[in-house]
Amino acid sequence: MVAARPKTLAKGIKFTVTNDRGVKRSLEGPVTREDLLKFIDTIEFMDAPFEPSVRPPDQDTFFGKVQILLETSFSGGSFSSSDVARELEERYGMPVKLSTVSTYLQRLAEKQYIRREKFGNSWVYRRVYMKPGQIAEK
Repeated sequence: MVAARPKTLAKGIKFTVTNDRGVKRSLEGPVTREDLLKFIDTIEFMDAPFEPSVRPPDQDTFFGKVQILLETSFSGGSFSSSDVARELEERYGMPVKLSTVSTYLQRLAEKQYIRREKFGNSWVYRRVYMKPGQIAEK
């Protein structure tokens, strides 16, 4: 059996992106959808603000606990507010309302720490790759 090759989006294409720190990334040649999605993820990582003097999330606050949880348990892939609420209850042994978790996730999405997308009648979240603690002082 022959494995199917991914369909290319274009016969020849070239993208070059340079961020404000001078980091340059390029993509050229025949491009598949998967190649393009990986390149977009790279661009998002390149444009993440870098602030070396920020402090890490505060473990004593609910907001800090949510941040730490997202960094450790949900660092890759998609998740819902129900997933986060369940993990908070398991890890910290504290009951938490789904509406509270949803509010905090919405705030993190507004600060561009996570990406929020509508899926049917609910929200699905995904991490935006930044160094830990970069939104602590925003």
